[in-house]
Amino acid sequence: MYQGIRELCAVSLLCGAALSILPEGGVKRVAEILCTASLILAVISPLKELDMDSYALESARLHELESALAQQGQEAGDRLNRLVIEQEYKAYILDKAKELDIDLSSAEVEVQWSMEGFWMPWGAELSSGCSEEDRQRLSRLLESDLGIPYERQRWNSE
Repeated sequence: MYQGIRELCAVSLLCGAALSILPEGGVKRVAEILCTASLILAVISPLKELDMDSYALESARLHELESALAQQGQEAGDRLNRLVIEQEYKAYILDKAKELDIDLSSAEVEVQWSMEGFWMPWGAELSSGCSEEDRQRLSRLLESDLGIPYERQRWNSE
């Protein structure tokens, strides 16, 4: 690789020096054509030493690496979206509990990917020291607003 760069520099210097000392006219035009051809050959000559088998293997390896990195990026984005959506559902539940004057200390929401192509609430874990009546009210709200059935609501008493 470095040898090819050195050859290109040497040919460039030689051509530049030769063209600068030649007088104007037909000889200089022929020399310009020869220098141009020499520079093209100097640029192309390293390609003859290129091992195409190694190049193909390296290209395939880089393509696999690119695919793996793209997949990792997609998964990281999906996880981030999932976490944000879970946090939004948690905030919604806590706000609704506050509106209903229900003492709810924490709420965790589990989401699952739906067939429609978005994250849907699947289950909830709630911590509260509230009465059974308040639990039932909030439970009905979670079922009607978020579609989380009572069976997938886990209540922890404080």
